[in-house]
Amino acid sequence: MVTATQPTREPKARRPRDMALSMLVLIIPVFLIVGFYRYLGHETPPQIDTTEVYGSVQRAGQFQPLRPESLPDGWRIVSATFTDGVLRLGVTAPDDGALQIVESAKPRAELVPAIVGPGAKAGDEITIKNITWQRYTQGRPGETALVQTTDPRTVIIVGQAKDAQFRQLAEGLTA
Repeated sequence: MVTATQPTREPKARRPRDMALSMLVLIIPVFLIVGFYRYLGHETPPQIDTTEVYGSVQRAGQFQPLRPESLPDGWRIVSATFTDGVLRLGVTAPDDGALQIVESAKPRAELVPAIVGPGAKAGDEITIKNITWQRYTQGRPGETALVQTTDPRTVIIVGQAKDAQFRQLAEGLTA
């Protein structure tokens, strides 16, 4: 017995125009969502509560931590950790400055290469609020650091920001 078979259709070839239209349908909603998000002002990072982290530092009893206080508007603490005897605070400054405050009772000779980078070069000394800080360059690419040691604590401010922002942050550190 002979059965009739349906002729098979060749699938239509897709044209570049079809691909462009498909991408356009996907991209337009993405741009609208991003535009509304920025328009509503949700691009600033949230500020975190550092109470528990500072409590951990004080319970460890290795050093009295400095706190960034009385900073001008626009400064935000966006991260805080205390591990292996090292306190790290991530701070954003106005005008897209990104800095990190690192405090530890570890020796300066051990902490600077670990935080600033093994190729860091000591530069000039600057005085901020009657405290001498050492500037370091050539550590991590594009970053500068200020380092200050007061027994038993070493404080490092490292990141990419304007010199004035480094100074403001150092001035705002209080015990």
